Amino acid sequence: MRENSATFTAADIPRFFEEVFDWEMQVTANRLRRASARLQELAPRVSDTPRGDSEWNAKEVLAHIAVLSRAYGVFSYMIANGRLTELPFGDVINQRDTEGDKFMAMPAAEIAAEAVKQHDRTLKFLAGATAEELHRECQVERGTVSAEYIVRLPLVAHLEQHLDQLEKALG
Repeated sequence: MRENSATFTAADIPRFFEEVFDWEMQVTANRLRRASARLQELAPRVSDTPRGDSEWNAKEVLAHIAVLSRAYGVFSYMIANGRLTELPFGDVINQRDTEGDKFMAMPAAEIAAEAVKQHDRTLKFLAGATAEELHRECQVERGTVSAEYIVRLPLVAHLEQHLDQLEKALG
């Protein structure tokens, strides 16, 4: 490797971090694309079974995926655009089951299609968002979170987690 530390100065650090951030957001967007494709592969195997008595069945997991896909995609967009400055996660989690019930009333294919539509909206938002917008933060119960954080963890990582759960529920 050629040494370039002699020409790299403190003034170059912001540009360096911006390049790394842009790369990380591309990786995150690609993870969302892959997760959405995986959902489309798994969804046809989900039956229209009503709620189970114990652990979530495949349709319940699918309904939860649709809820989180919509909620966290919208939240990240609104934070990035400065329209959401406070996000009470406790209230969001408490509303999860009510929203999930709405999806449970739909056929599994429609639930999956709604989740994929939300992923596409989030990907479109990410394609046009600036680093400044993605770094924008909002207040939560214990500090602040950025729009980028909402996309990366509550949306993408959480989606990947539940896709594993869905696959397990499908056998």
